[in-house]
Amino acid sequence: MPTRFREAQARIITGYTGGLMAVSAVPGSGKTFTLSHLAARLVQRVMQAPQAPDEEVLVVTFSNSAVNGFKRRIADILRDELGLLPQVGYRVRTLHALAHDIVRERPALVGLVDDFQIVDERTADGIITDLVQSHYRNWTVAFEQYISESIQENRKRGISQRDLPSVLTDLAKLFINRAKDRQTEPADLLQSLEQAGLPAPEFDLLHFATNVYADYQHSLAIRGAVDFSDLVRLALRALADDPAFLARLRLRWRFILEDEAQDSSDLQEQMLRLLSAGRHWVRVGDPNQAINTTFTTASPHFLVDFLRRPEVVDAPLPVSGRSSRKIIALANELVRWCTTEHPSAALQTAFFPQEILPTRPDDAQQNPPEATSSIYIDHELGKGISPDQELQRVMASLRRFLESHPDKTVAVLVPENSRGFKLAELLQAEALPFEELLRSTSGTRQAAAMVRAILDYLAAPHQSAELARLFREVWWKLYYGDEDEANLAALHKALHGFRQVEGLMFPAQEQDLRSLLNLSELDASWVETLEAFLLVVRRWLSALALPIDQLILTISQDIFDDPADLALGYHLAVLLGGYASEHPEWGLPDFARELQVISNNERRFLGFDEAQNGFEPTPGVVTIATMHASKGLEWDRI
Repeated sequence: MPTRFREAQARIITGYTGGLMAVSAVPGSGKTFTLSHLAARLVQRVMQAPQAPDEEVLVVTFSNSAVNGFKRRIADILRDELGLLPQVGYRVRTLHALAHDIVRERPALVGLVDDFQIVDERTADGIITDLVQSHYRNWTVAFEQYISESIQENRKRGISQRDLPSVLTDLAKLFINRAKDRQTEPADLLQSLEQAGLPAPEFDLLHFATNVYADYQHSLAIRGAVDFSDLVRLALRALADDPAFLARLRLRWRFILEDEAQDSSDLQEQMLRLLSAGRHWVRVGDPNQAINTTFTTASPHFLVDFLRRPEVVDAPLPVSGRSSRKIIALANELVRWCTTEHPSAALQTAFFPQEILPTRPDDAQQNPPEATSSIYIDHELGKGISPDQELQRVMASLRRFLESHPDKTVAVLVPENSRGFKLAELLQAEALPFEELLRSTSGTRQAAAMVRAILDYLAAPHQSAELARLFREVWWKLYYGDEDEANLAALHKALHGFRQVEGLMFPAQEQDLRSLLNLSELDASWVETLEAFLLVVRRWLSALALPIDQLILTISQDIFDDPADLALGYHLAVLLGGYASEHPEWGLPDFARELQVISNNERRFLGFDEAQNGFEPTPGVVTIATMHASKGLEWDRI
């Protein structure tokens, strides 16, 4: 049976043949569905009459999870509906990945070596932090003017030594990102400051941040590296400096489809405008769902301005089957009030005036019945609740819902990752099933913690306390979980109190563990468990001569058997192997500290989690997600 399209969807999928088009899509209107079918139709056209031997339809989207989702959908349509090879004729990339592809093809155009590196978040943050600390020594007195005179002297010292450097580090990161988004080089800023002769102390922060920026770029240059903020501006420079290179890419990507265009920045728009040459460019997004404007230079106004250009075809997707009619009416009224009656005139442009329409009676996706949809506000007038009390109310609501609706999906949306981690702990304590779309998942954190515990011991193999901790936190958790606490306590105590660890690990002659560790009261099976543990630890000690990435792979094969966990171990090995190349002087304690950062949720571990590989909510399982991570996903209850 052929796929049925709504009228607005069909106008885009079957009606588009080229040119500029803007698709303003309301929530639940089938944006991804429409864009995937349009991409497949264009791939069919390209395969039948290519203008270049390597021509592809280029789909540009926001996140890695969206990339995987588009690839899967387009491949299915090509294979099942159009009878074409599923993996040929298109490329799906994030904007930064596309910029990386462009720079990687011609690195010399932007002054980079062929094997240039991209520093990750940890390295970039570390460089900036060190530079701020170095520069701060010369600015301490000047910046202490920002500390209130009413604060006691001992508290002032703490602010000066800890708080101010932390604030300045955050300021420097933001300043550097904004400068790069504006394509402003450190030398240009320094020259402008010198020519302006701006007086101190009013512009001390500007001088400070500019000098940190200059040294940061110098540090990257020494490494032969760039950061993620460099990629788009360098790609733009490469395209502008080599017309022949640009012409070749324009032939390769004759059709460009841009997803989530409401989150595009000025630089990203410039890059796609150059590549498309103003010819065949479809921009799809919802101006009222921008999520990046609060912490980047992205703005939905770029999409709105594009939509209003006379040469651009306006093809809205206004029909939504996601919500009930009363929810749609509420959303429409909020947008109408904001755009026409908001008391602040400046905020009347915050939303784009577009109306969400319910589905027609013959639509395949009918709006949910009004009786089954509602908004419940758990609040008593005049009574406030603490954050912990709020979590307890959420837990009580989740328990009731999971018991009565095991076949439904449910999510808790949190404002920040740390809040989600607290909820995850409560759900885990009550054995309620959950999955996370946070900075890192609990599975990632637990795996990183296990590998870290192993490295902690291998860095100090003579310490019985570390050996005992390794047995408790890794071996016992892997095989026994929370069971047999009494036997665990006895074995842990025996290992912790044994002082001749070298003799235990590499005995000169055959030894009887039962008598050596005073385990006569334990069953023989527990002694065998301990012997198996020591055998594996000996193998890890023997592997210490290996490079860190190979050591991690060896460890992973011993403690993981699930394919997902093994893949995670591989990603950890690649991560630490990269750090080893960058810091050849590092030892096991340094690598263990990096894993601690991941296990403590202090930094996202990019490279392996479910959000990166596509996500579908599971019925009967609570999803914990930040507001940003939940974009584009649906649940029965939120």
